Amino acid sequence: MKTKVLLSTLTLSLLLASCGPPSAPQISPDADLSYTDQSSIPGSDYNDLTYLVPGPNPNKLPSRARLGEATIAKGTRLNAQALPANAQTDKVELRVLVLSSGAGDYGLDSATAMLQQSGVPYVVLDASQAPLGQGNLINADGSGKYQGVILTTNALINETSPGVYTSTLDSSEWDTLFQYEAAYKVRQLALYGYPGVSPEDYGLRAVPGAETATTSMAPNTAGRGVFKDLTGAALPVQYAYSYPASVEAVSGVITTPLLLDPQGLVLAATSTAADGRERLLITTAENPYLLHTELMGYGLVQWLTRGVHLGEHRRFLQVDIDDYFLDGDHLNAQTGQLYPTPFRLSGSDMLSLRDQQTSLEQAFPVARAFRYAMVFNGGGANTNAPASCNLGISTPDLLTSVTKCVKGSFDWVNHTRNHLRMDVMDLKTAKGQIGGNVTIANKLGLPFSQKSLVTGEHSGLGNMDPNDDGTHNDDDTNPVKQDLGLGRSNPNMLSAAVNAGVRFIASDHSVASQRDDSCATCGVPHPLKSNIFLVPRWPTNMHYHVTTPDEALRSYNSIYAPGGTRPYWDHALNYAEFLDKDSDLTLNHILGGYAFPHYMHQPNLAQYAPGKSLISDWARAALTKYSQYSTLPLNTYKWDDLGTYMQRHTTEEKAKTAGTLRGVWDRKNNRVVLSNLASGTAPLNLTGATSGTVYGAYRIASLNLSGNKTVAVTPQ
Repeated sequence: MKTKVLLSTLTLSLLLASCGPPSAPQISPDADLSYTDQSSIPGSDYNDLTYLVPGPNPNKLPSRARLGEATIAKGTRLNAQALPANAQTDKVELRVLVLSSGAGDYGLDSATAMLQQSGVPYVVLDASQAPLGQGNLINADGSGKYQGVILTTNALINETSPGVYTSTLDSSEWDTLFQYEAAYKVRQLALYGYPGVSPEDYGLRAVPGAETATTSMAPNTAGRGVFKDLTGAALPVQYAYSYPASVEAVSGVITTPLLLDPQGLVLAATSTAADGRERLLITTAENPYLLHTELMGYGLVQWLTRGVHLGEHRRFLQVDIDDYFLDGDHLNAQTGQLYPTPFRLSGSDMLSLRDQQTSLEQAFPVARAFRYAMVFNGGGANTNAPASCNLGISTPDLLTSVTKCVKGSFDWVNHTRNHLRMDVMDLKTAKGQIGGNVTIANKLGLPFSQKSLVTGEHSGLGNMDPNDDGTHNDDDTNPVKQDLGLGRSNPNMLSAAVNAGVRFIASDHSVASQRDDSCATCGVPHPLKSNIFLVPRWPTNMHYHVTTPDEALRSYNSIYAPGGTRPYWDHALNYAEFLDKDSDLTLNHILGGYAFPHYMHQPNLAQYAPGKSLISDWARAALTKYSQYSTLPLNTYKWDDLGTYMQRHTTEEKAKTAGTLRGVWDRKNNRVVLSNLASGTAPLNLTGATSGTVYGAYRIASLNLSGNKTVAVTPQ
């Protein structure tokens, strides 16, 4: 069998480890740690290796994270307003208002990210462009437009001159907002604020000299009641300016600290104003890529909405292993070149992996449903091999025999028969590759996801050599690929997939046209085939041709260590540091509510030591880090179920964005009237329903909605 070149996209993890990376580059507290576009690595032995830049990118995050007491201009933009005569203060729409201070607002991304991750509809109002009046807050029928309000900073500040902070809202606009919140009993979340007295007093005061960009925050008893999924471990705060505060007695204000720094000073607190309004203030800067923001997001959204909102927040750990049954390239850690003999899994590797998977399930309560998905190429199997877990059996192929024995322990996904490149392929060959693999799977008795497909190298989806003439589909050339868009997908591949019963095809999240940046957690309906839906997959830094820690480090450090093709670190990382970096990235994906699988390759399954493989080391590192902070269970779906979930989720999110799915909460009766304003039926999830599936501390009702439906809810 020929050796294949199956090149993984390389990524660097975020610099967000709880103790900070050893000898890591220094990043200012105002730096943007988001990812930029992928780029190729010139000078590499494998000419299409790519990576995702780990930061900093100054375009999205704050240029200034420091705050101060804000000046509130006297109201001039609005006249005094009374509530309308038809005010229905017990009724609010299930959506959130995000108030922004305008250009350069460094809290806006954090606010919208946490709402998107929970599927909560929201509207952003740029307060620098239009006045905030009752028309922004109350519907014509007198019901409230919003169930919650997020302030990107507590005073919606602009720094009008160095050290001088002015609120974007004037006094009459603040009065209008506070009047609405009080009358309609709407909670207010200030994502970042200076603990002072303007525009209102939260009962907190900044402690002079305590300001810092590096600290930690631990929930107290009250905090654990708000952040219900947290374990109680201190959350690291890095690259984020903080104003530790003390509680100040204020007439009519009841302040309850939630998160404390190591000195016992307050970094987050709820407070009740004299008019009964409920508020939550955080005195630490936020960013959607920072660990403390990601960990707080779930609890903040649930507090703001009282646990009742459209959409759901679920977390996932999906891991695909590509090229099962085939052999592949194998890196020599000493020379940096490929061994002349390719690597193929052994029967003992697979028996060990089954036991490693069981060990992970037992060690981590959050991962009781975890399963690896084997993305298989049946052309490398021997269908005549008998099923056996006896390593001493006489068999034409021990891997196939052991596979038949342990097949029930894993999900199985079609990766085509021989892993040919499908960018330019005729229909007959495409049918043989996709449908032929189905035939082999049935002969092997694999319990595979029959509606799902992963093409070799994600080929056939328009990320390709524009000059490919199809003569190199079956060799080891590495063409320089360009993202030509899904419109350049191979129609023969798509037709062959549909013919074989495929509905879901894996795409590459690092390719712009194969993901949906307008909806971070969504998949992509294929524009050429309405009955094909794309599920993006995350690459990792566990490269496709490594079997041991030394090999993994040789590949990684040849790029990112001093002297590498893209030097980033100031020293060559050891294995523990490497796992730490990549598990940071994985943790970011988990906490973001992304259901996308991470993908690796069959050499990563090799048992390099008793009971150990690179892939299980990677999974254990991610689960250890996640379990340190959160108890929210991780979902692992079979691929067919994952595709169905992703398609429903995407349809729901698009409908909410279009405004065709709506919910109105009558809090007097604790009933929500759900409405689908479009024709037909649409999927919709309602968190906080009285009946439904329990996930974490809340029940989620999953509906197929046409017209209107009334659902009972239980607020918290």
